[in-house]
Amino acid sequence: MKFSIARETLLNNLNYVQSVVEKRNSIAILSNVKLEVEGNSLVSTATDNHMSIEAKSEAFVDVAGATTVSAHKLFEIVKRLPSEAMISLELKDDGSRMQITAGKSKFSLACLDADAFPDVASVSSSVNFKLTGSQVTRLLKKAKFAASQDDTRQYLNGIFMHLKDDKLRFVATDGHRLARIEQDIPAGAEGMPGVIIPRKTIDEIAKLADKSKDLEVTVAENKIQFATEEATLTSNVIDGTFPDYERVIPTGNTLEMDVPRQSLMSAVDRVAILSHEKSRSVRFSINTNNLVISANNPDQENAQEELKITFDAEGDLNVGFNAKYVSDITNLIEGDDIQFLMKDGNSPVVVQDPQDVSSLFVLMPMRI
Repeated sequence: MKFSIARETLLNNLNYVQSVVEKRNSIAILSNVKLEVEGNSLVSTATDNHMSIEAKSEAFVDVAGATTVSAHKLFEIVKRLPSEAMISLELKDDGSRMQITAGKSKFSLACLDADAFPDVASVSSSVNFKLTGSQVTRLLKKAKFAASQDDTRQYLNGIFMHLKDDKLRFVATDGHRLARIEQDIPAGAEGMPGVIIPRKTIDEIAKLADKSKDLEVTVAENKIQFATEEATLTSNVIDGTFPDYERVIPTGNTLEMDVPRQSLMSAVDRVAILSHEKSRSVRFSINTNNLVISANNPDQENAQEELKITFDAEGDLNVGFNAKYVSDITNLIEGDDIQFLMKDGNSPVVVQDPQDVSSLFVLMPMRI
C-alpha cells in the first residue's frame, strides 16, 4: 500500500471520521481508522460499533491496499503539517508500520490488519429521501437542546424523528422541557418508521449538514444513514419507545404574554447570576403590561429586572422557571418577539416564535 495526498484533502477526510473514535477504548482496533486505497481514491472508515462514518477523497495511488492506524495520532500529525504539504503514506515492515512523509518530516505509526476491522453494514430500506443541509441543521439545532442527558432513561437520550399529520417531526424532551420541530414530508419519506437518533449521532450528522448542500437519508427499523458526496454516516438507533409527547403539550393555555426576545434574554441572564446555584430558578411576576423577573439565593442576595410586555389577561400571574431553560429557548427564537401561552403558575407553558409556526417548545414550571 502506497499513496500520496494533499494535506488539506487528507485533513478534511479525517475530520469526518476521527471524532467517532473514542479516545479510550478497550478494543484496540476500534481506536484505529481503516484506510483503503484503490484506483484514484482513499476511503477512510471509523466506527465505535454503534455508529460508523466513511469518507472518500481523491488520492494518487501507487499501490492499492488497506490497513488501520491510530485515528487520533494520524489526525494530530496531519493537522500539524504545513497546509501546502503533499503527504506520502506507505506500508513498511510487512505491513506492521505505516511511514508518513511530508517534506523533511517523517513519522512511523503502528498498524493493525484491516481484516480485523469490523464490517460496516449499509442500511437497506425503501425509505430514502433528501434534505438540504440547512434543513437538517435547523431541525437538529432546535430539538437537540431538549434531549435528556440522563442515561437511566435511554429512550430520551436523542431526537425522535417520525411522521405525524403530514409532517416530518423532530421531537426531544428530558421531562422538564420539550422541543417539537416540523416540516413538510419530503418525497420518499412516506411510510418511514419512527426512530430515536442518539445524541452522539446527532452531533456527527450536524457536522455533515454544516459542510453539505444536500443529504440523502435512509431509514430502517434499527438503523439510519445520512450520506453526502464526501461522507456517509451509518448509525444504530436507540432501542426503545419514545413517550406519547403530545399528552404533555397543553392545548388549553389561553393566557398570552408577548415579550421582546432580546430584552428577555438579557434580563434573564443578568438576574440568573444571583439565582440559587443548584436550581437556577427565576420568578416571572406578570401583570397587564409589566414582567418582573427576580431571583434570590441562600446568601440573601437578590436581583430584579422589569420589562414592558403585552399580557392579555386581568390580574397577576406568578410562575417560576429554570433560567438556563429559558435562555436556551430564547436563543432559538428567530423573530423579534417570543410568545408564552399559559394557564396558571403551576401548569406547563407553551413557548412559540410568532414568525415560525413550525417550532414549538414546552417548559415545565418550577416551585419557587
